[in-house]
Amino acid sequence: MNITRYVWCFSHGALHTFREGDTPWCTATWIAFTATTKAEALAAKHAAYGDAQFLHDLPADKQIEVIEIAEARTGQL
Repeated sequence: MNITRYVWCFSHGALHTFREGDTPWCTATWIAFTATTKAEALAAKHAAYGDAQFLHDLPADKQIEVIEIAEARTGQL
């Protein structure tokens, strides 16, 4: 079974999808959401980050949160 992982990319300002188990093709600043559909992922993104499309659209504390999550995912911390 192929599972799709939905992520919001704050660098590209768009929802990306990756197949679970594959190496993500985007190496920018993105946050993954637990969702089974695009609509669920967008709702989760909106609940967590509102209407922000890009990183600079977020308040400073949320920018730091997103950056820390992305860095933890890539092992850069």
